[in-house]
Amino acid sequence: MTNSTPRQRARLETEAQITRIGNRMLDDDGLDGVSLRAIARELGIVSSAIYRYVKNRDELLTILIRDAFTSIADDVDEALEHNTSVLTVGVTMLAWSRRHPNRWALIYGTPVPDYQAPRDETVIPGTRIMVTLTTLLSQSSVHQTPNTQVPPAHALDVLREGLRELGLEPDDQVIMRTVTVWAAIIGLINALRFGQFGPGIELVEDELMQGLVSTLGY
Repeated sequence: MTNSTPRQRARLETEAQITRIGNRMLDDDGLDGVSLRAIARELGIVSSAIYRYVKNRDELLTILIRDAFTSIADDVDEALEHNTSVLTVGVTMLAWSRRHPNRWALIYGTPVPDYQAPRDETVIPGTRIMVTLTTLLSQSSVHQTPNTQVPPAHALDVLREGLRELGLEPDDQVIMRTVTVWAAIIGLINALRFGQFGPGIELVEDELMQGLVSTLGY
């Protein structure tokens, strides 16, 4: 913001600090460790002053969710600049989830009770990787599988409309391929992060992701 005033710049820096502190609390102690009052103490301001920047805990959650979606999507975009493949998407998301397991749980785990993410603030950052994956699969004619069964056209109406709102109009085959790949990658990472495979599996996470993507035909 080139023409911003000192007050505006100070506010932006305080908001960035709130995000950094909130992320650190989330990383250290999970969602239960995130506290507006504790953030205010760390900033050196009275607890009531924090509400000038974040009006309530729900808004803080939205900030952290938006930041997490942006962070993981940025990592995926950067990795794809060096190697454009479905495997790159999977291993990059997996690596991010290892570094930030509590942030992963916040955006891909169990919904937070009594919290509803505002669509106008979270849909765009939250669908960036999905858009990237859909585009990647649309361009990947090598892996077309003409004999794959797809649901009746009307069963994909909701997905088709959602993708159209994001500027994409893939055919039904691509939609189903995207759903399949996305569900498989998210499902594997959730199983790994939430301990569904038991101890020791952390030693072979990358190999499992490679095997999964290979099994899907990519």
